[in-house]
Amino acid sequence: MAPPHQFQSHGSEALRRRLSSVVAAKRPNVAGFASLTPMWAGIAGTVVNNGTSFEVAISVHDSVYNTNFASALVPYDATEPNAQSEAIEKHVISTICKFSTEHLCKFLGAGVTLSLLKEVRAILIRQLRR
Repeated sequence: MAPPHQFQSHGSEALRRRLSSVVAAKRPNVAGFASLTPMWAGIAGTVVNNGTSFEVAISVHDSVYNTNFASALVPYDATEPNAQSEAIEKHVISTICKFSTEHLCKFLGAGVTLSLLKEVRAILIRQLRR
């Protein structure tokens, strides 16, 4: 089990500065769009710490290179499978949405391991909706 790890990269400040005029109250006549970078995610998860935690790892990559990764421990209780499934699902979706917003990227797909899919069956449906 690896210690929890946060994403290391940060969104482009220059791009945010250029786009900030679009949301200002006195904005100039500028097209309000952003070019989103296409990205993919690899998501893995498994029960650790003698069944007391569930480790979730997310790897973000473009079509060729791994660009970033993060891992986190979610409290786990096997007696409450529905609550656990929802907690893990919320963590994964919120982490991906936060990364997407901060880095101005759009996730085109995600690979999910079977061990994670067994715990959180609805994760693929939720990801496809977004």
